[in-house]
Amino acid sequence: MRMMKNNNNETVMVIGIDHGYGNMKTATRCFPSGVARYDKEPIFQNNLLVYNGMYYQIGEEHKEFCAEKTQDEDYYVLTLAAIARELYGKGMNRATVHIAAGLPLTWVATQKEDFQKYLLQNESVDFTFRNKDYHVEFAGADIYPQGFAAAFYRLQDFKGINMLVDIRNGTMNIMYMFYDKTRPANCLPI
Repeated sequence: MRMMKNNNNETVMVIGIDHGYGNMKTATRCFPSGVARYDKEPIFQNNLLVYNGMYYQIGEEHKEFCAEKTQDEDYYVLTLAAIARELYGKGMNRATVHIAAGLPLTWVATQKEDFQKYLLQNESVDFTFRNKDYHVEFAGADIYPQGFAAAFYRLQDFKGINMLVDIRNGTMNIMYMFYDKTRPANCLPI
């Protein structure tokens, strides 16, 4: 998680989130991607998220494979849980957040815009996670190939050609990144 200032000199938290089928991952947290939805408050509330009048038990199992992560609200709810976990770790419950998210390398070209709209479906959101209330305002979202979001803030350390390997539950993506010394601010996937 990084802090930056927007055009109005307001502090914005950049939170990188890897939306995996097995696990949701941020810079400091990892939890199973399962979501169980309830109309009424469930008895067991270990990782209960309350949003829009619905109850979601987070992390009980893993998410089943779906070809588009926007087909249901699960990944949106999981995103809220990931943000809450990061904010909780900083002792915060309110923030303006910019999301850096990942999609599988082969999906970025076709699903990037839809996933970005999906993550930014609300300008702000109020929800409860683990009996703590949160208020999040969204400043934006950038979508990268999975794994690249995790490496984004370390790009200045890469020289020449580098390989980024994203190993997941049964799959693996390899992305080559080329550092162009004529454009030192750039480290581009190739």
